[in-house]
Amino acid sequence: MEAPEITEIRHAVRALCAKYGEDYWLELDRERGYPTEFVAELTESGFLTVLIPEAYGGAGLGVYEAAVVMEEVCRSGAHAGACHAQMYVMG
Repeated sequence: MEAPEITEIRHAVRALCAKYGEDYWLELDRERGYPTEFVAELTESGFLTVLIPEAYGGAGLGVYEAAVVMEEVCRSGAHAGACHAQMYVMG
């Protein structure tokens, strides 16, 4: 059984990703575009700062929580490359 905090993160990321459907990703792929809106919303929601200590404006969480975020991004079919790079370079 998963801890309630992890389930909460999982559901929140899943809901955010659901806003960006297949058409969004297909259009970006055709245009060779960057998912600016998607990454901005993940950033504003705090999901890309999970590894940054609270003292520096992050969530101060661990690698497990970051993995849950990335798992849900990937599960949704979203492009996780930009998120992965930002999370781990900044974290």
